[in-house]
Amino acid sequence: MSLLSVQKLSCSQGAKPLFDDISFSIDPGDKVALVGINGCGKTTLLNHIVFHAQDRNSSVVTRQGLKMTYLAQLPKFNPEDTILDHLFKSDTPTARVIREYHRCLANPDQHAELSDVMAQMDVHYAWEYEARVTDILTELNIHNLTQKMNTLSGGMIKKIGLAQLFFEDTDLLIMDEPTNHLDIDTISWLETTLKRMNTTLLMVTHDRYFLDKICTKILEIDQNTLFVYQGNYQSFLEQKNDRLMRDQKAEQTIQGIMRVELEWLRRGPKARSTKQKARKQRIEEMQGRKGLADDSSIELDVAARRLGKKILELKSVTKVFDGRPVIQRFSYIFKQGEKIGVLGPNGSGKTTLFNLIAERIKADSGEIDTGINTVFGYFDQHSYALNPEITIYQHIQQIGERITLHDGTTISAAQLLERFLFSSNAIKTKIKDLSGGERRRLDLVCMLLTNPNFLLFDEPTNDLDITTLSILEDFLLKFPGCVMVISHDRYFMDRVVDQLLVFETDGRITHFAGTYSDYADAHPTVQGAISLPAAPVVKTSQPLSTSHRQEIKKLESEIEKLEKEIKTINETPLKASASPQDYQIVGKRLKELQYQLDTKLARWETLLSY
Repeated sequence: MSLLSVQKLSCSQGAKPLFDDISFSIDPGDKVALVGINGCGKTTLLNHIVFHAQDRNSSVVTRQGLKMTYLAQLPKFNPEDTILDHLFKSDTPTARVIREYHRCLANPDQHAELSDVMAQMDVHYAWEYEARVTDILTELNIHNLTQKMNTLSGGMIKKIGLAQLFFEDTDLLIMDEPTNHLDIDTISWLETTLKRMNTTLLMVTHDRYFLDKICTKILEIDQNTLFVYQGNYQSFLEQKNDRLMRDQKAEQTIQGIMRVELEWLRRGPKARSTKQKARKQRIEEMQGRKGLADDSSIELDVAARRLGKKILELKSVTKVFDGRPVIQRFSYIFKQGEKIGVLGPNGSGKTTLFNLIAERIKADSGEIDTGINTVFGYFDQHSYALNPEITIYQHIQQIGERITLHDGTTISAAQLLERFLFSSNAIKTKIKDLSGGERRRLDLVCMLLTNPNFLLFDEPTNDLDITTLSILEDFLLKFPGCVMVISHDRYFMDRVVDQLLVFETDGRITHFAGTYSDYADAHPTVQGAISLPAAPVVKTSQPLSTSHRQEIKKLESEIEKLEKEIKTINETPLKASASPQDYQIVGKRLKELQYQLDTKLARWETLLSY
């Protein structure tokens, strides 16, 4: 039986139709991806499933008791909450006691309170849940739970959202762009986790390696219609190509019929018979049908300035934040036509390097020497340059009424927008009403219209659809100037760059000649679990505080009692008349005791390491 089915669902955004009369189902164990061009309605469809599945007369039908968990593209949070507050926002008794337990651990002086909280953990059987939470946070390298949410990077916020997904058991996991803002190590961890889990999955993603490794079914929204493909991303490409070829042949056949039929109409036959009337009706239907989509209308073609002999030189550049060297004595001379990828974990300093090069911030020491003919085009992560209150057309007019292309010809701003799939009606839309992908596409074309010769791309693949990404990749491969890319999209990096700058943990940046896959082969840990540096454990020679000594003594007493109770249960046989329920109760108690014991032992070892 299907977990979820969508039947004859249609949706529009204002006057713009998104999808019409679509139907599909999701079975247990399916790993389903939803793809399509920006603005086609992917996020709208996910939201409809999540928020309207229980509505009476809904087009979405779910199995009774289905548990769904949803990771939105932009997780919502209270900026003043700590990570701990956000993770355990729920007001259930279990969430409250775990929240208090972690607060006490972060404040060892609250010894008496910790003892009471640990007793409440026993009452609410919270140790198993807390152990799962701790394991996931450790795997994601989330250690300081007292940080406020408004101080975190986009990557860290996304990791916290992922952690919440895996705390609870669920039947259907729904994720909107789960890999956006994540570093490559975290994406690899997510791939491994999703492969290991039996949970059914529905997601929107444009990460093509991720699609290929995870998915067993792909749904595509194309021209307001939904198409279903079995298999991974490679299989999807093959099946879609076959479909388009069939559609093209069908289109050619229809066009041939139309030529004959139109010629018949021009001769002016009298439509007296029923057959003649039906023939005229068929001609009208063919003329009014929806034609084939033409992705080739998306075209990156702008004039590029010539670079001078000197392009850019960085000499012993250093930048320090809060006493931590983010970039340390980095030197590099850029050469014509270089295409460089920038790798490193979230927060390592990649965007800082771009901001230094673009002169948005100043280095603490060293020199940045920019050539006189070098003009930067900076495509940042968040499209800050877009004013949400003006229309698409008003924004592009700020750049110019007419645009010069690579071959020297000029076109109007409206014509250029049509090349980027913004119709004559759409250009009157306010930027705030665009989808995330449409805003990114608009920002991309506007950045290129300034005719830069040194491109800085900070996470360009976030929110862009696969079609636009492929065209951008082709454009960058032919681009004669310099290109630097920060991206966690491995497919994009493999296609575009041929050398890397890799951020190390101490602010050093090393050079690697080769693609991302070459680097991953040379450094196998890159493809494995999270390899970010763990928070260092600093041992001191100072004596333990009184509260720590008291807590150790109390823990040793509790550990001894737990070990004795476990031993007693194991050595005491049940009566011959014991029922299966009796065995189940004893087994459950043993499991609870073992979790309590493991947790207290872990805390005891931590205190002894101080």
